[in-house]
Amino acid sequence: MKLKLSAVALVVIHFVVVVLHSRAHDKLPVEATPAQLVFNIPVIVVAPVVAVIVLAKFEKAGMVLLVAAMLGSLVFGVYYHFIADTIDHVAHVAHREPLFWSQMFVVTSYLLGITEAAATAVALIWLKRQTQPLKDFPA
Repeated sequence: MKLKLSAVALVVIHFVVVVLHSRAHDKLPVEATPAQLVFNIPVIVVAPVVAVIVLAKFEKAGMVLLVAAMLGSLVFGVYYHFIADTIDHVAHVAHREPLFWSQMFVVTSYLLGITEAAATAVALIWLKRQTQPLKDFPA
């Protein structure tokens, strides 16, 4: 139960961070390409919320969806914010004006990675525990 609540809490925090990060994108401006938006909206924004809704009735399906969404988000974010030499890289955004929004962009880039990694780990741990045989019962 604690892992399930942790997963839900991480999705809520992630959603708030996504909103702040999106706002920073708008204010700087650091525009996402149409191809990035095709990925961002369904995978980074919608899928984690849907995973929590599914989790309420179908725990395993919700956790599988959460792993897929958060792992996909993590890979995307790490690549664009920290590896690829694009306008999305934190080094290119860190000192832009207005400074408040460039700092918000950098901080939320890190927070996205942290929440996505944590949610992926929590969901994977939950799934692993569901597949382990019960020790008190004979096979």
